[in-house]
Amino acid sequence: MALEAGVMSVTMEFGKDLKDGDWFGKQDPYCIIRIGGQTFRTRTAVDGGRNPVWNETFRFNVINENNVDVEIKDEDVGKDDLIGTCTFSLAKARESGSDRIQAPVVSKKSRKQRGFLSIALSWEPNKALKSNDNAAAAHAPHHQQQHYQHPPPMAYAAAPPPAYYAAPPAPAYYAAPPPAVAYYAAAAYPPAPMAAYPPGAYPPQPYPGAVPVPGHR
Repeated sequence: MALEAGVMSVTMEFGKDLKDGDWFGKQDPYCIIRIGGQTFRTRTAVDGGRNPVWNETFRFNVINENNVDVEIKDEDVGKDDLIGTCTFSLAKARESGSDRIQAPVVSKKSRKQRGFLSIALSWEPNKALKSNDNAAAAHAPHHQQQHYQHPPPMAYAAAPPPAYYAAPPAPAYYAAPPPAVAYYAAAAYPPAPMAAYPPGAYPPQPYPGAVPVPGHR
């Protein structure tokens, strides 16, 4: 039965009793780790000698690979010397989720074991990775969860101009004035003085009780 693909975390902890090819001083070991077509390199343990310490973790995408190849080298000026190699399996870690290995280091020339590497493995299948991502997304803040494309803006009909833009109706005092009213009635003026009557003519007699007008006979 094929194992599920996932991510294998490989922690290179330390080396113990490695071969030391330097005559003077201590060697400076580092490791090159390969799984399939993926390769990582640890930092150099300066003056690590036969017991270098790295404590570095590397994550490999694993599909069908089950073996890990490691080269241990001594960093020198010019060409780096090969200290030894080791190979170990990922099968137990992929089945149980984790594993700790003391992988024997073999000398290239003599093919004899010269010390070992302490390595910790941790396995995360793709299903677990997806569920962890979904759980993280569910607990993420609201503004981080939504990555939707904003809808296009709504098209609004042109609003009519406000009422105050229209010309106000003419007030009442702008209307044409009403026709002139005769405020004064024709003045009643007293009759003009009576002209002298020709001889023989008699003025009209006043009504009884009338008061004679001065100047008239």
